[in-house]
Amino acid sequence: MPETPFDATVARLNARINWERRDRSTGWRVDLDPVTALLGELGDPQMGFRLVHVAGSKGKGSVSSLVSHALIAAGERVGTYGSPHVESITERVRLDGNNIDESALGVALTAVLDVVEAEQAAGRVAGEASWFDIMTAAALVAFRNAGVTFAVLEVGLGGRLDSTNVIPSPEVAVVTTIALEHTNILGKTHGAIAREKGGIVKSGCHFVSGCDPDSEAGLVLQGIASERGVAGYTMAWSPEDRTFEEVNVRIARAVIEALRERRAVDAQVDGNVIAASRLPGRMERRLFEDVPVVMDGAHVPNSVEMALQEAMAEHRGPFWAVLAVHHEKDAAALAAPILEHAEGLIATTVPGSGVHFSSAELLEKLHHPSLVAVEEPREALAEAVRRARAREGGWVFVTGSLYLVGVIRGSLE
Repeated sequence: MPETPFDATVARLNARINWERRDRSTGWRVDLDPVTALLGELGDPQMGFRLVHVAGSKGKGSVSSLVSHALIAAGERVGTYGSPHVESITERVRLDGNNIDESALGVALTAVLDVVEAEQAAGRVAGEASWFDIMTAAALVAFRNAGVTFAVLEVGLGGRLDSTNVIPSPEVAVVTTIALEHTNILGKTHGAIAREKGGIVKSGCHFVSGCDPDSEAGLVLQGIASERGVAGYTMAWSPEDRTFEEVNVRIARAVIEALRERRAVDAQVDGNVIAASRLPGRMERRLFEDVPVVMDGAHVPNSVEMALQEAMAEHRGPFWAVLAVHHEKDAAALAAPILEHAEGLIATTVPGSGVHFSSAELLEKLHHPSLVAVEEPREALAEAVRRARAREGGWVFVTGSLYLVGVIRGSLE
């Protein structure tokens, strides 16, 4: 197909450094100066609406979606920014719950890229903006163009140095959960990672945490709430929660309650909101050649285990798993809960990502007799489905990466 104007704009974006697809093991950004300067040149679009800011190791996308849909149901004009996308870059910017159309995103991206390229030519700091800086700025410009009254921003990585952390104090800041992830960047302990993610908490906001208050991370986050002078602090955690949805709904309801207390909105998280807010690749259920396929982009061990337990509660038969792993992750820890229960595991990769282990590398790292390496993810799915179909009640579990889910979803359309 011939290149469209939107394709050309995305190609300009893709020419910028993209930390989502780079080796970050030796370091990444050191400050927010480029994105701060860029937004200044654009007239500081982040100042034009009320804000909810969401960080966390798991659930931040789903919580953002739940809060957004509750606000939409209450009559607000809502922009939602999230990452990564599963199939289309337009998923990252949503207006009233719908992916932004290419023309509107193209207008915003072009405005931002024009500034970046001019600043780069002039040797100024805004010209150093990364892919994610530019995408974040474009989302905020698109929200301004659309006249949103609320923006719900999901952190990309960490929090303190994330491109989204250029906003003023939000109505509510959220840290959903803390797990050991991106340890070369965020720190080696739950407490260190909590401090990085808690970097989004600002004076005067209401702070909602989904962490166990007695855990290492929970104690650090309580300390941050005291240090920053927040207007209120809610611990939205319960040992009774057994599914991702229960965890996420509890956190989202705490956010909406905080907004009601601040007289920012009159909204609620009810059954209609929950149904409308479900995102692709998060405990997504499909059928492929009459075999049930459960997909979840879980990428830390406790999330993989929780997703697997939820799936196994629905499907009692034998299953085969398809797994891809980012090279910053602990492959053995991710695979452990799967290998404990699965009939077999198909190791695969995400072609072209540049940041996932190859299937051969996974095979070498895991050393398990039930493991098979299939490099192409669609072929890996087909192999898992072939094996599952041969057994009564057989099913397939796809996990380890939202990028993997994105590739495989295309096979299921």
